[in-house]
Amino acid sequence: MTAAALRESTGGSWTERPDGWWRPTAPGEVRAAARALRDGGARFAALVVSAPRPGALRLTWHFDLGGTLLTLDAAAAPDARVPSIADVYPGADWAEREARDHYAVAFEGRAATPPLVLRDGDAPGVMAGAGGPP
Repeated sequence: MTAAALRESTGGSWTERPDGWWRPTAPGEVRAAARALRDGGARFAALVVSAPRPGALRLTWHFDLGGTLLTLDAAAAPDARVPSIADVYPGADWAEREARDHYAVAFEGRAATPPLVLRDGDAPGVMAGAGGPP
């Protein structure tokens, strides 16, 4: 499947940027979009989480199809529960665990989200209050 055909079958409003194609996505739509991307042959590349300002999180899931980057971009409140895609893309497990450690993101649909980089006893969210650039 081509990237254009995959964007069409996945739905949503995709925007071309110099680094690939981006689609604003509500957190609740991520699982369905991830399944469609997987079924179209895209591979999971990364999950990036940032806190652009206090009280807000930005999550971007990056997928690759034949060298074309396809990105799902979602905003969430720090206390929101975000659907896990680790069962759709097992490689997302570590990315979700890192997001939990650094930003205290809670993922729905996981039996557990054990620490990846934190030591036992460390509280998740070490980066949650970092905010964006001044």
